[in-house]
Amino acid sequence: MKEVQREHSIIMEMSKQNDLNCEGHECYVIDVETTGLDPQHDEILQLSIINDKGEIVFDSYFKPCAKSWDEAQQVNLISPEMVESAPSFAERVAEINAIFRNADRIIGYNTQFDVMFLLNNGIVFPANVKYIDAMKVFAGIYGDWDDYHRNFRYKKLMVAADYYGYNWNSHPEQAHNSLADCFATLFVYKKMNEHYTSG
Repeated sequence: MKEVQREHSIIMEMSKQNDLNCEGHECYVIDVETTGLDPQHDEILQLSIINDKGEIVFDSYFKPCAKSWDEAQQVNLISPEMVESAPSFAERVAEINAIFRNADRIIGYNTQFDVMFLLNNGIVFPANVKYIDAMKVFAGIYGDWDDYHRNFRYKKLMVAADYYGYNWNSHPEQAHNSLADCFATLFVYKKMNEHYTSG
């Protein structure tokens, strides 16, 4: 409950400052696809970055050291063959860091997951950057309360996107591709901004 409330307070404070729409700020929406769930041991297979206007800033697959990731592949549909000729993540680190150098806000859906993987792979974010997790904010809006955990249940991105009427066919990427998830996250984020500014 406290975490969700904190995310709400961040959104509300931004609203008071009339900068919810990211104007005057350098905002990026991020999403990663990985070989597993452990940022200490698993690897990044794809990173996508778009800005708040929906423009693609970065989108690349990466070849990991791992030879297979069967469980993750069932979810992200990224096969070893798809990344066989891709660069390693290390080869693109300098380019990615240059993108984030002046970032004010990093927006994601389960942002901590993405950020932890990036930090563990050499990405550096500005010290004053604000991390906005659309998943935590949406949990409070959706309102599915869990008595046992005393918190709102987190919902998958697809649930949040469908809740706001997102058209998954508006972009050609498949639903679990990180670029498609970036577009959906940006849509959800903007809809949540409308929710708070109109409320």
